[in-house]
Amino acid sequence: MPRWRADADPSAATVPEPRYPPPGRPSRLAGPPTPSRLIRARRAAAPYRRDLTLGGTALDGLSHRENAESGRRGWREVLHRVTGIDLGPGKSAAYEQALRERIGTGIGGTFPIAVLNFKGGVGKTAVVEALGSTLAEARGDRVIAVDIDAGDLAHRHGRRNPLSLADLLARDSVTHYAEIRAHTHMNSFGLEVLGLPDYGRTDWRLERPDIAKAFSILRKHYSVVLVDCVKAINSHVMDAVLPEARALVVVSGTSIDAVRKTRTTLEWLSNNGYRRLMASTVLAMNYTEPAKLDGVVSKEFEELSARVGATVVLPFDRHVHEGKELGLDRLSKESRRGYLEIAAALGDIAAGRAVGHDAPLGSWREPRLS
Repeated sequence: MPRWRADADPSAATVPEPRYPPPGRPSRLAGPPTPSRLIRARRAAAPYRRDLTLGGTALDGLSHRENAESGRRGWREVLHRVTGIDLGPGKSAAYEQALRERIGTGIGGTFPIAVLNFKGGVGKTAVVEALGSTLAEARGDRVIAVDIDAGDLAHRHGRRNPLSLADLLARDSVTHYAEIRAHTHMNSFGLEVLGLPDYGRTDWRLERPDIAKAFSILRKHYSVVLVDCVKAINSHVMDAVLPEARALVVVSGTSIDAVRKTRTTLEWLSNNGYRRLMASTVLAMNYTEPAKLDGVVSKEFEELSARVGATVVLPFDRHVHEGKELGLDRLSKESRRGYLEIAAALGDIAAGRAVGHDAPLGSWREPRLS
């Protein structure tokens, strides 16, 4: 039985919450990480001082707040029936602190995460930006998102660096972090983005060897590498990305067509040599419109959730829907918690723990293969 968060209606309109002061570096969970069949913890990365020389964009707050209460009760009752989880008043602060501790666990080496789906228009790029910013802010170490989909990641990030992945790969050698940093843009939450060149002005095209070279460079300098993947996951480019990935985030919309494409994505992965990644997959159920969930779609999600390590609901968020530069401090409280939940599940996977191991409110089910 999938366990989804049951404290809010994902279809309800949401409003931004004031940003709280950034926390200090989260403490690691007590005790050694539990060994996993999929991932073993490695040597912890050395701490460093974050460099903000090219980053730091000012994010304007929205001018008004809107009522977000209408329609919540029906969805809350459905989720409570499906999961048995009810986050009552007073539990939120402790729950979110526990999530941050799971996110901040030492992972050792580099943790590559591929964010993907067969279908476009499900908010994949916005998920990459918000999730990457959440990881960077909570962890306090180097987190980078690499755009290989030629999409609008740089636009959602706030600014495009004139230098790109193509320029980085063209260098004879890259040995220092500063050499990579010259090609990225860092936002005010600590996330760096490495983009593709403007294909309208160059004949350069991303090939499979480019992916291998990029990973060989980035793994020496970053704790977490997110990849905003192309939709054609059966392509030569994805043939290079997927073997590098230690976790997947599969983003799904809430329409029946989107859910069917998500099923196709999971089936393709299982049938093409990546079944090992199913227990290291987080399914993000992303509301791109403020619509109620169809009963057939709800049943489909229950079945798909049984195949993956964790399922998280991302509610409709007006700030994300605007399509502009995305800032964590402009997301609703419900949205921010959703991204913390995804990041915490990935922290569990990275540390070799069962997803949700020792989590305080039983918010995650144990991972299992299909």
